[in-house]
Amino acid sequence: MLKKSYKYLVIAIVNLTVLTILLAIWTDELELRFNDSATLIEIIKIIGFTFLTLIGMRMLVSFFRNKNITRTSFKIKISVLLTFLISSYLYTGYIAKIYSNVIINGQFRRQIAKKISDTKMLNGTKGENLTFIEYQQITKMSRFPTLPAEASNIQYAYDYDGFLPDYSFSLKYDLPKEMKVDTIDYKNEDFTQFKSFEIIGDKKRVTYFESDQ
Repeated sequence: MLKKSYKYLVIAIVNLTVLTILLAIWTDELELRFNDSATLIEIIKIIGFTFLTLIGMRMLVSFFRNKNITRTSFKIKISVLLTFLISSYLYTGYIAKIYSNVIINGQFRRQIAKKISDTKMLNGTKGENLTFIEYQQITKMSRFPTLPAEASNIQYAYDYDGFLPDYSFSLKYDLPKEMKVDTIDYKNEDFTQFKSFEIIGDKKRVTYFESDQ
């Protein structure tokens, strides 16, 4: 029985290995900066889909027996097809992310990653001298506030220890002098938020801060 099941186990293991390799390719440095649990979550998904493929192939073996199908090559092809169909959700998602993160935007994402470093907090990050397009890419992976397209010389610092919900976020950026900036000054027992600016040459240097602690 074990010998007969061996080929199906090999198919499942090969599928798991290929998915793991694809996962390692698309989870680049920038992705892990802002989604450090991505690898663990996706590994759990891969294991879950692997169990589904094993269950599917077990049902397929019962079908082959009931229909008295004995041709090995045919059974292998159907089993591979079934495995791919069950895992197609992961394959399409991973391949799309490889295309976006590595093929299309690989150099751009590496450029951003070089400007990002750790803070003293466990899960804190900070970035300096970011362009609007670079910062916009970061907001796609985080909940950072959006900025007007005219923003430049952007720097931020986000501190979050990973255990408590407390966090602090600071942001500085330049805007053209003529642009209007709404100031904020709000504070209660749990949440603080403010925004101010100063004129430096022909720019407005905007400072934004929020904290929940």
